[in-house]
Amino acid sequence: MRDRRGPERPRFGGDERGVSTAVGYVLTLAIGAVLLSGVVIGIGGVVDSQTDRVVRGDLEVTGQTAVANLESADRLARAAESGRPAGAAPANVSVAVDLPTRLAGRPYRIAVTNASVTLRTDDPEMAVEIPHAANVTVSESNVRGGPVRIQYDSGTETLEVAER
Repeated sequence: MRDRRGPERPRFGGDERGVSTAVGYVLTLAIGAVLLSGVVIGIGGVVDSQTDRVVRGDLEVTGQTAVANLESADRLARAAESGRPAGAAPANVSVAVDLPTRLAGRPYRIAVTNASVTLRTDDPEMAVEIPHAANVTVSESNVRGGPVRIQYDSGTETLEVAER
């Protein structure tokens, strides 16, 4: 088979058709992929910071709820002890508190001391400490987040926080 262009012209020398459609398509895809990855990376940082704020806010609200209930149990225990005659049956105070089991979809722990209530998560690693004003001695405890019971032990005259 003979080359119709003649012997003096190279095989693709006269071909003036461009590949601009294919090159344009590939460039459009590449630019779109770069832009999309930039948006995903940028939004990822925003989502992480929002998650941190939500977790901190939930820890603070739940901690305030726990402290309020601890102080209520303290007031009830003091009232029960002050009105109890000598030789009477021991005072019994128990407060059931329904705290959420997860905050922003993450489990948490509650540490109670004689001075404060601390709520802590591991992911993100965060802790919120809230002081309380209980006059009765509070025994130290560490429980999982969720429903708890605050109970007064008249024998040791202490408040104790335990899981329900």
